[in-house]
Amino acid sequence: MNCKKRIKILFIVLILFVKILEAQIIDGFSFEKYKVEKLSTYQKAKINYLSNPTVKYFKTRITNGYKTGKIDFAAYYITITWGCGTGCIDGAMVDVRDGKVYDLPLGESTYYYGCALSDTESCVEYKPNSRLFITVYCSEIEIENSKDNEQEKIFFINVWDEKKKEFVQIDKFTKSKIVGRD
Repeated sequence: MNCKKRIKILFIVLILFVKILEAQIIDGFSFEKYKVEKLSTYQKAKINYLSNPTVKYFKTRITNGYKTGKIDFAAYYITITWGCGTGCIDGAMVDVRDGKVYDLPLGESTYYYGCALSDTESCVEYKPNSRLFITVYCSEIEIENSKDNEQEKIFFINVWDEKKKEFVQIDKFTKSKIVGRD
């Protein structure tokens, strides 16, 4: 096989691998299952500052994030996140069609306390063309008389209901594993 043919095959395999990652599955929950069709690019509507009380407290963050952001969730929404303490993330999203602001299912109940993230892990997973929004709460507890910790991750599986304009938690499950202490 010549070099050009090998490069073509490698390129095709790489494209297929990327496509598989895009349809990422977390314990049976596929972003593809909650897919939304990406519609044409919208002119961003002005933010409706009266649409959500969260805006009153985070107006600057939401305004700046919306101005610089691109649609990154459920075909019409720009997400904006900010820190709310050690390992805590909170946020909102703005509908580019009408500027209304909605809270994301984040905050103190979905924080990443005491867990180190690998390069492939995130405490929040969502995609521009899917209504699936996954958050992870993580904690580690020292195991007595051991050099290890028990790491517990609780996955919150949420789906955006476009008609009701709210997140619906469809599942919650826990994964535990033993990890070495740093």
